[in-house]
Amino acid sequence: MMMIPRWWNVSTLVCLFAATAAGAQAQSSWPAPPQTSALAANITTAAPPTPDQQNFQARPARNAFVSFFRDAEWYFSWGYNKEFWSNSDIHVSQPGLGNDFTIHYVQGQDELQRASDIFNTDLFGPQYNIRIGRFITDTFGVELNFDHTKYSTIIGQTANVTGLIGGLPVDSAHQLSASYFSEELHNGANHLMINAVYRYPLIGKTNETSSLAFIGKAGAGLMLPHTTDTILGNTNNVGDKTLSNSFGLTNGWWQLNGWTAGTELGFRYVIWKPVYLELTDKIAYSYLGDLPAYMGTIQQSLWMNEIILSVGFTYDGTSR
Repeated sequence: MMMIPRWWNVSTLVCLFAATAAGAQAQSSWPAPPQTSALAANITTAAPPTPDQQNFQARPARNAFVSFFRDAEWYFSWGYNKEFWSNSDIHVSQPGLGNDFTIHYVQGQDELQRASDIFNTDLFGPQYNIRIGRFITDTFGVELNFDHTKYSTIIGQTANVTGLIGGLPVDSAHQLSASYFSEELHNGANHLMINAVYRYPLIGKTNETSSLAFIGKAGAGLMLPHTTDTILGNTNNVGDKTLSNSFGLTNGWWQLNGWTAGTELGFRYVIWKPVYLELTDKIAYSYLGDLPAYMGTIQQSLWMNEIILSVGFTYDGTSR
């Protein structure tokens, strides 16, 4: 039997031990496989934004002031009118002269007696109308309304006068001559109003060429009268028509004096978009308080029927 040296067994064991240690060290240096933690498993991945969300995020901020003018239908019109005034009671107060009387059932008229009168003066001379409006929807809108109407008492008529004249009672009929009593609102009996507007299509699509729509309006506002009057031979004087004398409460060329309310019905026909014609009939009630008179004031209430023919222009907005 062959004998194995003792040193060979020891060397072999040492080599085997060294090889085993090296393999264990190499094994421990390998990277650990990735592991999913419980926390990571609970995290939900965010979904990508939808096209609508992307468009909303990319859309620049709109200017509210610009949008107000762009995102609606606007219109402007200019026209002329014929007025009919109801008979009215006119109260005169002149404390310094001892006058406190009422002239009853006074007849008045406008300045336009013939259609040709419109063309015999400048643009702002006749009885004109201005409208600036905005439709919030196709049906409802709001409008700034200025009516330059004119009123004058009819010279030579006979009216009953009651009250005090020169401190003495009076109750009798008098002829209203130019010197006894006359009143003119020729610059004029101005109505400045805010109207609510209703539009209903009758023929064709709203605001398109050859379309016809019903128009209804209702509103209220201020009276801006300019009065020239003569009472018992005395004529008032409101001063010159200058910038510094333009407006006042009981003086000035125009007075912020009184209020008005009315309704207006008619039709709007679009000739060729954006140009249209509008024919309406307006009824308005006006109260005029403290109109300037010589050493006193005049108070008066008036009912007016006004026929208006206007030509207008619409603007639909660039973003509609």
